[in-house]
Amino acid sequence: MTIAGLDVGGTKIAGVALAARGGSGSAPPPWTLDDVLARSHRTHSIHGPESLADAVEAAVRELDEQLAAAGHPPVESVGLAIAAWMTRDRETVIWAAHLGVRDAQVRAMLEQRLGMPVTIDNDANGYLVGEAAMGAAADASSSILIALGTGVGGAYVADGRPLIGANGLGAELGHVTVLEAGPLCSCSAHGCLEAFAGGNALRREAASVPAAVALAPDGVPTAAHLAAAARAGDERALAAMAHAGWAVAAGLRRLLPAFDPEVVVLGGTVMLACADLLLPVIERELAEHAPLQGVPQPRRLVLAQLGGHAAAIGAAVLAASPR
Repeated sequence: MTIAGLDVGGTKIAGVALAARGGSGSAPPPWTLDDVLARSHRTHSIHGPESLADAVEAAVRELDEQLAAAGHPPVESVGLAIAAWMTRDRETVIWAAHLGVRDAQVRAMLEQRLGMPVTIDNDANGYLVGEAAMGAAADASSSILIALGTGVGGAYVADGRPLIGANGLGAELGHVTVLEAGPLCSCSAHGCLEAFAGGNALRREAASVPAAVALAPDGVPTAAHLAAAARAGDERALAAMAHAGWAVAAGLRRLLPAFDPEVVVLGGTVMLACADLLLPVIERELAEHAPLQGVPQPRRLVLAQLGGHAAAIGAAVLAASPR
């Protein structure tokens, strides 16, 4: 059997096809990158449930064409990682803001359209399940993810399974409060990690840094312009990036005693693009203000390894072993 994993973001769908697992006994062999039979990446203009179904069907068809060309069996089940809030049973998408999908029974709709089993989860869970299966956390039994993108995603995985929570919203780590008097977050609370370290937060900071504004051709700087100004030695840009690193460390100081993970995976487009500026600050802050200082806590902070297909790989892995 071949399993498709699809990561549906705001403007793109990343896809993979994984080979079914074999092996004797109760424990299957570990996943490796050799299990990835095909990869795809396509843009989309999804708005609403029907166009979501159309885009997913087209992505599966593209993977099937690659599989057929290579002599592999076609897709027989699909895992979907989607930036959305969803019910605990993962049947209904409550709200996917970037896709215009609200209160839709996405799993049943896709199963009917595709004629095969479908598993769905949110994108951060897919991201960390992928890294836990064959990436940065593959040698750990427990891990947490902090993913700095447009916002800040988070996940907790133990023994290959993500934490779902009572209402399907478990491990929303980007909304851990790091400073009660901090800026307004997209969730309407104040002082969340996302309000300090997400791409939108860094874009807000960049607008007040003249060196970053000067680097933007249209005068509207992004996190990338802020990082470039920091690398050029601008003190205000360096301070803004350091404050974002402080916020990540402050969040981790609250999360590490709660979850006690073997590995902390730091990922997302902003984190990976700015790791040279953020990671030293995070490591220094944790070393100087470690939680539970009297207890030995061997831990590792590692950068995500699977790139833009991590969540797609995780979605396929979840589909291979549904709850």
